[in-house]
Amino acid sequence: MIKELYFAELYEQYKNLLSPQKRKIVYEYYILDLSLGEIAEGNAVTRQSVNDALKKARAQLLELENALHAAEKYAALGAFAEKLKKECPSLYGEFATLLKD
Repeated sequence: MIKELYFAELYEQYKNLLSPQKRKIVYEYYILDLSLGEIAEGNAVTRQSVNDALKKARAQLLELENALHAAEKYAALGAFAEKLKKECPSLYGEFATLLKD
């Protein structure tokens, strides 16, 4: 389950860098929580081709994260924001405004 959430987070960070086909399959699998069979049926492909595309997409997402660390940095910013919110609400407001821009 944790691994599934990790790939969903990576998808959110890097979805625009995936091919349209991989993006659709990863979205259907990790975000919509469809099974391989449901994805295959909806896309008129075999279950094996969906599985292969997912494997390639996961490898690409991991490669992107290893190179860019965007998901790691996003998580660190979230943790810092929570700490700031508890310890200094006025600074948290400024911080949240900066992140929105």
